[in-house]
Amino acid sequence: MVTIKDVARAANVSIATVSRVVNGYAHVRPAVRDAVSKAIAELGYRPNGLASSFRTQQSNIVGVLLRQQRTPFSSALAYAIETTMFDQGYRVLLCSTNGDADREQAYIETMLDMRVQGIIIRPSSATVRTTKQVTTLRERGISVAFVDMRPKIASISSVVCDNFSGGYQGMRHLIELGHRKIGIIAGSIAQRGGGQDVGSERVRGIRQAATDLADDVELLFSHPFENASFDVGREAGHAMITGNPGMTAVFGTTDMLAIGVMHAAHALNLDLPRDLSILGYDGVLESTVTFPTLSTIAQPIHEMGQLAATTLIDQMTGVSKSPRQVVLENTLVQRGSTIPLP
Repeated sequence: MVTIKDVARAANVSIATVSRVVNGYAHVRPAVRDAVSKAIAELGYRPNGLASSFRTQQSNIVGVLLRQQRTPFSSALAYAIETTMFDQGYRVLLCSTNGDADREQAYIETMLDMRVQGIIIRPSSATVRTTKQVTTLRERGISVAFVDMRPKIASISSVVCDNFSGGYQGMRHLIELGHRKIGIIAGSIAQRGGGQDVGSERVRGIRQAATDLADDVELLFSHPFENASFDVGREAGHAMITGNPGMTAVFGTTDMLAIGVMHAAHALNLDLPRDLSILGYDGVLESTVTFPTLSTIAQPIHEMGQLAATTLIDQMTGVSKSPRQVVLENTLVQRGSTIPLP
């Protein structure tokens, strides 16, 4: 590996002079700067950015901890954060916590070791541990922002969507279409209620709308599950359709769950949406290519990622001194999968 000593020897200058050239310092004679630059190019020397961050106590590296990156929602959110950061001169380390507190802590400890300047966290459900870890980060001078989900820590910036309102809006849409026996595909924590996760917020909005807007709404919940996915939606959809012959609509608390229900309905030879209306939640690209196209509560995913990135950048650069709490609104996108009850 080519070292700074090799460059200094090739350019016939001191190591300190090479360092000044590499770091863009002034007061280096043009001829000397040219000689050093030529040696760097010929030898293929690359400065050790991590070592530099140890000396200066800062870097242009930002950690992004999301629940996972393999879902369409997470991929879209990660892309928005990463591109915004890159355009502003930062480099992003993307990590998947899988919602596991131990995994989250391990990644945060790695970020501390690497002297990252800031971290964007989609926190795990272990909010007490997350709070403790965030306190450690801030004590080390590392900026922190939450995205998509936030623990109740007022001193930390966050950018989220209004999931209660989204759940309420989706249920109102189905009720206004005349549906009264409605299946809800939701995870175990969301069904139990009381959680701070996005699914729990959506289910609270669903329940509230069912109470407020009609006297005869019957909510039919799926079997509980831990992680939402297409396969889970398909399995839960099959069980709900075959077990509830009078059900006329299904509300999936993510688009992928709803698309799984749609596949189950097709496999059972249902005529969609005449036999069953299906509503999703997220507004991912995949919702536009189903048959029929999926009605959904669309989150402004790209905007959420951009705002999370710019919020963290403002904190790292000192533009913003106080925490910023941003709550974005959702939009009902009605497509071919939901129609009025005949």
